[in-house]
Amino acid sequence: MAERKTHSRPATAQQIKAFAHPLRMQLYRLLSDQGQATASVLARETGESTGQTSYHLRQLAKFGFVEEVPGEGTARERWWRAVGFSYDRVDDPDSHTVRTLNRWMIDNQSDTLHAALAALQHDDEGWRDASVLGSTSGWMTRDELEALSEELLSVVERHTEQAKARRDEAGPTPAHVAARPGERRVRVYISALPLPSSDAGGQGAAR
Repeated sequence: MAERKTHSRPATAQQIKAFAHPLRMQLYRLLSDQGQATASVLARETGESTGQTSYHLRQLAKFGFVEEVPGEGTARERWWRAVGFSYDRVDDPDSHTVRTLNRWMIDNQSDTLHAALAALQHDDEGWRDASVLGSTSGWMTRDELEALSEELLSVVERHTEQAKARRDEAGPTPAHVAARPGERRVRVYISALPLPSSDAGGQGAAR
């Protein structure tokens, strides 16, 4: 299952193979979480040397997964940010590399949710009430599921673009710093999947 995002760059099988390295995936996740970071910052976060994080950042940049932040940093200390991508067009969706990436995405989501929920237990600013974590099930055709997925993506895109425009109005601000009072980085997950079929209880019974 691909990471489906609007306006995301479709990655090739070769690019996905280059991405599917434990440290590179970890660096990409940290950049996505923080907005932007330097090799030194990422070295402290991962426990690796700056030489290692610099090398793997350059490899990620080579294959289009990260990019240097324009106008920030120096020749010795560059700032990097993640570039969104999808891999639903990879020729072999059952390849070992794609399965590895799918597992990484699921583990990444699980780890992030656990950490976020733990932090919300001590939140006194109303963020817990503003958040949502739930699920629902029902019978749908493929076309109905596709329509639901497209509408969910459209709603998320509309709200994130509006928030980005209001943030831009506050003036130039580095991506790892809040630009407005009460602003925090937010992660939105969308999962709408057909449940595995079962012969119990009739054809394609869902649990």
